[in-house]
Amino acid sequence: MVVGSGHLGALRLKNVRDIDIVVVPEIFNTCKKSGLWKVLNFTYKDKLGHTYLKRNKVELYLDVNKGMFNPTFTELRKRAVLIKGIPFASLEDILKFKTEYSKQNPKHFKDIEIIEKYLANK
Repeated sequence: MVVGSGHLGALRLKNVRDIDIVVVPEIFNTCKKSGLWKVLNFTYKDKLGHTYLKRNKVELYLDVNKGMFNPTFTELRKRAVLIKGIPFASLEDILKFKTEYSKQNPKHFKDIEIIEKYLANK
């Protein structure tokens, strides 16, 4: 399912430069073994030793867990929103994990502001 600012892009609230996707371990491992994806290491302190995959402008993750926000894939998927048949993490979930990630990377503050404004006017 699409996570990160991809949902904001789909709603035309922000221009996005890449697409972040959370996948189940089987898909992650298949992509990793294919040799078509770059295997990159996280730089966040609590994610050291964990990897994600990148190919062109698409990044694959096993989760978006951070700090106090640690949902399972199944939990995220149950709350996901379909846009043109594609599952996107709910804005409420995106707000929660971006709030946690913003504690180490201020780039998330702008997305938090956009989401809060959108939800307040919904």
